[in-house]
Amino acid sequence: MINIKEYIESGVLEDYLSGNVSEQERREVECLSKIYPEIKTELNLLGEAIERHAFAHRVAPPTALKDKIMAQLEFADELPETAQTEESEESETDETPVIALNSRQPSFQFGWLAAASVVALIGTAVYFNARVETLNGTLAQQADELRQKTELIANINNADNQFVTLKGVEKSPNSAVRVVWNTKTQEVQLNVLSLPAPDAAKQYQLWALVGGKPVDLGVFDVNNAMQKMKAIPQAEAFAVTLEKKGGSPTPHLEELYVMGKVAG
Repeated sequence: MINIKEYIESGVLEDYLSGNVSEQERREVECLSKIYPEIKTELNLLGEAIERHAFAHRVAPPTALKDKIMAQLEFADELPETAQTEESEESETDETPVIALNSRQPSFQFGWLAAASVVALIGTAVYFNARVETLNGTLAQQADELRQKTELIANINNADNQFVTLKGVEKSPNSAVRVVWNTKTQEVQLNVLSLPAPDAAKQYQLWALVGGKPVDLGVFDVNNAMQKMKAIPQAEAFAVTLEKKGGSPTPHLEELYVMGKVAG
């Protein structure tokens, strides 16, 4: 299914209105505008905006243009007398209607071409403005991701951190999870090194063993990101089980995947 918001923001509608699209893209815009009212509405609004802007900034043709054209058209007075006589005789026998030239047509065409040029320029400007906004949004997102990664690295390099590697048990010997536990702030972070992808109805859950009893530290997803879990003041070991989605109040040991003891 098409993402209507992304399609509208892509700039293809502005390109369509300015004629800067391929035949396939033109057919695509016309087809989608019939299927999705949002696209049709946006297309109409853009067209009206461009038309208003074009006529508000239309360029008048040079004042001497009309006189120059008329000078080229008014050649009848310069015909020799014999030619005028022949023309008069032919007009009496020839019943073919003569269509008068509209002296205003050239200036109208010039004004229309000027307006069309303005429309094309506006379409190009709108297109590039949309591209700049998209680029700025991407740069801002990348800057935020970089900031988060920098903070994460700083937190991991904290001297109070204790690293505990949870290794796979008999059920899943190739699995591995790394836990970063700050004994001073009590913060716990988790990074999945290797775990089988769970079913949609299930989710992995982290546990801390305190006095031989399991303490829930929250559920997490299988990805490469460092995930923040619930804080714990003390722990003897950490373990991961596969539970129903959202977690369980007590672990199902038959679904134990990894486990690791805290050093010291």
